[in-house]
Amino acid sequence: MRSAFFEFNVAISGAFAARANLEVIGHNISNAAIPGYSRQEPLQKAGEPLPLYNGKGMVGTGSDAYGVERIRDAFLDTKYWTKHCMLGEYDFKDSQLTIMENVFNEMSEGAGLAESFDRFFAQASELATTSNDATYRTNLVQSADSLAQIINANAQALQKQQLDANTEFLLVVNEMNSIGEQIVSLNKQIVTYELDGSHANDLRDERTRLVDRLSELVNVTVYERSNNRYIVMINGYDFINHDLINNLKTIERNDSDAIVENNSKSPMDAQGLFDLIFAGTGITFDINSASLKGELRGIIDMRDGNGTGVVYSLSGDEIVVPRYKGVPYYMNKLNNLTRRFALAIDHGLYADGADLPPGTLLSDGITPAGYAQTDYFSGTPIQNVLGHSKGIDLNGQKLGTLMFTYAGGPTNGMDLTTTNPTFYNEMSCLNFIVNPNLFQDPSLLNCASTADNGSPSLGESANTVPLGMSLIKNNASLFREGKLLDYVVAINSELGIDSRQAKDFNASYTDLLSAIDNQRTDVSGVDINEEMVRMVKCQQLYQASAKLVSTINSIYDTLINRLGA
Repeated sequence: MRSAFFEFNVAISGAFAARANLEVIGHNISNAAIPGYSRQEPLQKAGEPLPLYNGKGMVGTGSDAYGVERIRDAFLDTKYWTKHCMLGEYDFKDSQLTIMENVFNEMSEGAGLAESFDRFFAQASELATTSNDATYRTNLVQSADSLAQIINANAQALQKQQLDANTEFLLVVNEMNSIGEQIVSLNKQIVTYELDGSHANDLRDERTRLVDRLSELVNVTVYERSNNRYIVMINGYDFINHDLINNLKTIERNDSDAIVENNSKSPMDAQGLFDLIFAGTGITFDINSASLKGELRGIIDMRDGNGTGVVYSLSGDEIVVPRYKGVPYYMNKLNNLTRRFALAIDHGLYADGADLPPGTLLSDGITPAGYAQTDYFSGTPIQNVLGHSKGIDLNGQKLGTLMFTYAGGPTNGMDLTTTNPTFYNEMSCLNFIVNPNLFQDPSLLNCASTADNGSPSLGESANTVPLGMSLIKNNASLFREGKLLDYVVAINSELGIDSRQAKDFNASYTDLLSAIDNQRTDVSGVDINEEMVRMVKCQQLYQASAKLVSTINSIYDTLINRLGA
């Protein structure tokens, strides 16, 4: 049975519904500029109708506002997360390869490796014309020192970049853990808030925003079960199971517990690089997994390289010299350049040995001069000219000082026909130096090939060795890429291609992600103009409901207070 003031209840319910709509509209407008905010709409239905007195038909009971929901498309969120991890990967690679290009700096006149090698060979040619002049000897030593310093500086910059990437690795892992902790906290709040059937819209928006950020760092898979249990997986590993988190832990690669399968890396790797495990279970997070994406993938590719290396056997120990892109790849390229150049200058080597018998090589595949009559790989004759350590100095000393060595390394030459120069395994682009004895006494430079060099005066025409050194510049068999400067150009060309590729992918995924985000905004974003239209509409509904209350009040006033007067 309806109450005597049934019409008042119907009119007031309309006013309350209009006010609830206005409150939601005001909330939308207030948060329109908040990143990740989803437009909200009130849930409203007609009140349960009552039967008429005669049993024929029903009479409405007004409006019932029973909740507020957020407008969100889960498919677009998943699509966004899938592409966001690709953008995170290539955005990092783009920035790191740009830094690497600046390290080699071949575009700056006089500042690159190519210019330094040119100056060295120019000084060698000048010394060949006047080998007894102390000034020319000093000039060659100084140009050699300048070249060594540039190689050292480039190597140190690359190693610092690897260490910086390692620091980024640690920061990203810490951020992933922090995001995970926040998501777990939100999961608990959401479940508590929604026990009575309400919708924790703003809390869900914050959780989605956190997953947006997590998806930039690593590829994610998200599930929400029917009982509101929220699960997040990273690269196929369990990371968040509603109110539980499987935190990540970084461990140094040289620690006893840092056992990671298939993780052999370059011998030039800096110390203290991090690997990754799950703190609670100790399970290894495979950072070399092909399915891994996101900024974490970009960091690992630049820090460790992104592919398989080639295995060399050295004194029974297998090492992996990476042939993949990233800091180790270019460090190894520079290392190979340094060792081959030093060996060529001091020992007259021109053969490009590859995949030679184990135990007979330097770690980058260098064949010692005089070790065999032909190149094992190609079968072509080994071409030799007189090396610096084979020559004779102004004092008539045979097999005298080396021109290049490494810090703490040998300073005297050796007969490579009987000795495998394993000390070159200790030489790297980081410790590469000019023989310090040459700074003290430039006369120790080996310029002659024989004691008299076919001339009564050794000092006047002892130029065979400088002439041989100057020929190294244009010899086409020192590297697979050709001449020495061709090898330098090849390094920069590869780096340029890698950098261009990263930029192209970065730009492509930026545009793609922007398009997907625009789709999300079309669905979930707040349009101020639409909200204003809805606000005016609700204002009119509220005024109409108020007018209805006023009208009913007037009717009852006449019926009760005036009809009997």
